[in-house]
Amino acid sequence: MKKISMFLITTGMAFTVACSGGKTEEERYVYEGDKIVDEVTGDEYIMEEDDVITVIHKDGSKEKLAIDETPFYESALSEEYINSLESRYLARKESLLAEKKDKLKEARKSRYAEFSDDDLLERFKQAHKDGLDMTRQLDMMAELVDRGLVSGDEAADLLEIDPKMMDLDIELEEPVEEVEN
Repeated sequence: MKKISMFLITTGMAFTVACSGGKTEEERYVYEGDKIVDEVTGDEYIMEEDDVITVIHKDGSKEKLAIDETPFYESALSEEYINSLESRYLARKESLLAEKKDKLKEARKSRYAEFSDDDLLERFKQAHKDGLDMTRQLDMMAELVDRGLVSGDEAADLLEIDPKMMDLDIELEEPVEEVEN
């Protein structure tokens, strides 16, 4: 009787697995580096935005889902994948921001390359006195800070703004006009 019961239980379990496509969730959704692949449908799940998963279907179409709408949400795979993707996404985002800041810094450095430290400081003071656009004043101030002529604390005082409002990582959208003495 025990052998028959064991056989029925084993058969029932095998039948259940066979009916569910033969794959457990861990087998169906395979974690491959920066994506999860659905082994049954061929769909790929990729995180390209905060808390949003892009599903690339086998036919090439795409759709965006909230993380909690994915079929593997709240599984062990999901937690591992989401944690990994979020950390990669944040690292990629920080890398892109750092790259952008470096490009802004290089562009600013080349804009003011012809000016000596003292000349640039005088030009800033004149621009501030004349009420030149704040973006341009911030741009000059950022170069003064980068050159070590002004500290971050002094910058807010010289600009006469609240230190919380100061952002030296600005992008000028049009060419800088020289300030006349």
